[in-house]
Amino acid sequence: MKKEIHTRRAYGLGFCATLFLLQVVLLSASTPVPDAARPGYDAIQAKNLAALLKFIASDELEGRNTGSRGLNIAAKFLETQYTLAGLTPVPGHDSMLQTFYVMESKIKETSKIFAKTRANGQTDEHEFELYHDFAILSLHAGSISEEWPVVFGGFGFKDTATGYDDYNHLDAAGKVLLVLDSSPKLSTSPDLDPAVLRRKLRALRREKAKWAQEAGASALIHINIQMTPESMARLKPYLSRPRQRLADDPEAIPQAIVTAQVGNALLSGRGWTADSLLTTLAQNHAPVHLTLPGLSVRFDLESAATKKQTQNVVAYLAGDDPQLRDEVIVFGAHYDHIGMNADGEIYNGADDDGSGTVAILEIAHAFARNKFRPNRSLVFVSHAGEEKGLLGSQFYTQSPLAPIESTVALLNIDMIGRNDPGAVYIIGSNFLSKELHEINEEANELVGLKLDYAYNDLNDPNRFYYRSDHYNYAKHGVPVIFYFSGTHEDYHKPTDTIEKIDFAKMEKVTKLVYLTGWKLANLQHRLKKDGLLLEKETKH
Repeated sequence: MKKEIHTRRAYGLGFCATLFLLQVVLLSASTPVPDAARPGYDAIQAKNLAALLKFIASDELEGRNTGSRGLNIAAKFLETQYTLAGLTPVPGHDSMLQTFYVMESKIKETSKIFAKTRANGQTDEHEFELYHDFAILSLHAGSISEEWPVVFGGFGFKDTATGYDDYNHLDAAGKVLLVLDSSPKLSTSPDLDPAVLRRKLRALRREKAKWAQEAGASALIHINIQMTPESMARLKPYLSRPRQRLADDPEAIPQAIVTAQVGNALLSGRGWTADSLLTTLAQNHAPVHLTLPGLSVRFDLESAATKKQTQNVVAYLAGDDPQLRDEVIVFGAHYDHIGMNADGEIYNGADDDGSGTVAILEIAHAFARNKFRPNRSLVFVSHAGEEKGLLGSQFYTQSPLAPIESTVALLNIDMIGRNDPGAVYIIGSNFLSKELHEINEEANELVGLKLDYAYNDLNDPNRFYYRSDHYNYAKHGVPVIFYFSGTHEDYHKPTDTIEKIDFAKMEKVTKLVYLTGWKLANLQHRLKKDGLLLEKETKH
């Protein structure tokens, strides 16, 4: 009998708890969207997003490569759409098109790298062949024939979050910096899918090149222990593609990736192999530097360079409060993709980042539908050149049409149309401002998405925080959120097409970004800058 009474009592408590939770859920679900924001919120619809993306991800735009005819057509389409929504150029500017120039360089097949070893009065020279032993990732425009001594610098990696720094006590000035094509985190993650690993390494190499240049290195060589002459040849269509940088940027130092065999040849004078160094670094979790006396490397490179014009598209909606309208909330997405391959296949980029491109268009239309304008002004930036190294956002933040010091926050949308239909990754929301994170959480109470923070981690090995346009704003102290639904099997492939997009999910994420922007635009104070990244930097 006692057991029966206990069972009934437990059942009663469980029922009460369930009822309470149901009431909480119903109360949360019934929380109304503010009346002033309701017309715009209701105007955001999956069918509108689909209609816009049908053009942006069409074959007519030929993959929207930066500097291409297709991207220029896309820019005029975006300008027209922003104008139809009632937006204008930023005050003081007569066009929504923010023109800038990129320098596109392509390495010539005659280029070579030579290694010289001097010992016991003898000099041995080894010649390495393009797309068999090495490939060039960045280079000077025109020709270069220079020889420098070599130093090994571990991974060539820095991380302010953990304090790891391969450059501490490393003298790379005037030298070729030889590094392993990995990182402390990646070196201890042997089971990563090869495609995922390639994506991570591509992003990481850009950062390593920047750090090497800042350290005064004359050139950078990545040793990839998985790379063989056969795999190098297979990757030639990708490795031989033209590279872009901002035309006004200082020319990049030469940057090469070499096979394991070449790496071993360069390290042999000290009795190491690339594989043994990788094992040592992974086990010790500490930098390893090697001087390589008697070794020098000469780059004999020649490239063809072309200067190309492209543009960001920047639209403006004036705020209504005389005290706050000079401050802006920026909504961003990149409208470029990677164009076509050598066989003429078109990379439509429906998710990357056609989804974000049309989402901020829909948000612009939504704000324009509201009877009452927000207190702060709104700026919508469709960035070019993201796929070439965040070039459009780099240019905008260096030459902003609305002052960076007046920019309260940036909400960046990059790939929101795939994977879990009820979830979105949130990245960087509390890195510079915990208050921004809380505002986004509050906005989501009205939308009901699962906010996934798996990548909202300063130690995330994917380094997604550093891989989209929001990062250039964050570098200038602007609090940011990156909305992202994750990569997938069609990422950077011709199969990233519109029929695979989940427009119902896109509608929900777009509504979340809209509401977060609405709350930010009407906040009576500037966001507090008290985020995790600032705390980490203070400690280190």
